Amino acid sequence: MKETSIINMFRDSPWPGNVLSNFAETPFVLDGVACSCSEAFIQSLKCSSAQEQLEFCKLSGAEAWEEGSLLTDRVFSEKKIWWLGKAYSLHSKEHFELVERGLRAKFTQSQVANEALTATGKSKLIHDYGQKPGKKQSLPVEIFCSIVEQIRDDIRGHNNA
Repeated sequence: MKETSIINMFRDSPWPGNVLSNFAETPFVLDGVACSCSEAFIQSLKCSSAQEQLEFCKLSGAEAWEEGSLLTDRVFSEKKIWWLGKAYSLHSKEHFELVERGLRAKFTQSQVANEALTATGKSKLIHDYGQKPGKKQSLPVEIFCSIVEQIRDDIRGHNNA
C-alpha cells in the first residue's frame, strides 16, 4: 500500500508548505479589506474595532502573530471574534465559515498560493509549529488543516470539471 505524503504548512517548511503557511505573503481582498497574508486576517479577528482590523490586515505574518497573541486571552474570556464590526461566537460554525472565506480568498486570488496548494496533490496537510498541547488557539490546528484540504479538493474538482 502506498504511503500518503505529509506536508507541513509552516513558514520554515520547504515549498510548498511554506507558501501554505499563514505567514506567507499572499495578498488577497476579503469584503473590500486588503490582507497581506492569512495570518494578518486571522489575527485581525481578535480586534473588536473595525478600524483596528483594517490596520491589522496590513501587518506581516510575524507582526500579526505577535500583536494578535496579546489579544488571545481577551478573545477567550469574551468568547467572541469580530469582522468589520460584527461579533461572532468564538469557535462557532459562523467563525469557521468566515475563516474559510478568508482562506478561499487567499488561495483563489494569490497565484503563488494557488500553485502551492494544487502542488500538494493528495498529501495530508498538517500544521506543526511546535505548539504545546492545551495552548489556546483561536483557530484550532485541525480546523485550519481541514479547511485548507477542503479548499484544495474544491479547486482540484473545479480544475478537472
